[in-house]
Amino acid sequence: MNKLLMMSILLCFSCYGLSQDKEDIVLSVLSKGVIGKPFKFNLSDKKGYMNEATITYLGEIDTKTKEKYFVATWGRVWGPNNHTTGAVLLYDNKKKYFGKYVLGSISDQPIKLDKNELFFYNTNKNDCDQSLVTKIDFSEVPKNIFIKCNGELGDVYELSLDSLEKK
Repeated sequence: MNKLLMMSILLCFSCYGLSQDKEDIVLSVLSKGVIGKPFKFNLSDKKGYMNEATITYLGEIDTKTKEKYFVATWGRVWGPNNHTTGAVLLYDNKKKYFGKYVLGSISDQPIKLDKNELFFYNTNKNDCDQSLVTKIDFSEVPKNIFIKCNGELGDVYELSLDSLEKK
């Protein structure tokens, strides 16, 4: 990859939304078709500055309406204090960006996809009941997802359908 292209990718990764450069990196992971393997990308252009993205392809969802979606997670660790951000990304059957759920952090990401259900575990969340598992049925793409933390308490994340052109 040439230096100019890499620098433009680095600049776009600092954006909050899903830019065209981010999409290209996600599509490179989706094209490999390897389920469950995290692919790491060092996005830092400064020595000693953390800026790393991890993308994991979780598999395919087949909805009741016969629509097919590819699901990936996006995690990023950045800055001097190693801040984290996370998201669940959805691509349609033609691998075109569909939407995302922006999560609170990397620890909120689902671990696996099995039979149209996303599985969220609290094992990396010290402030939550680590024995709780949240399963979310994706036989219909939900407008919101609720991830349990303690008992019936947890976090709600909304599906964002922002187009790439707006980012």
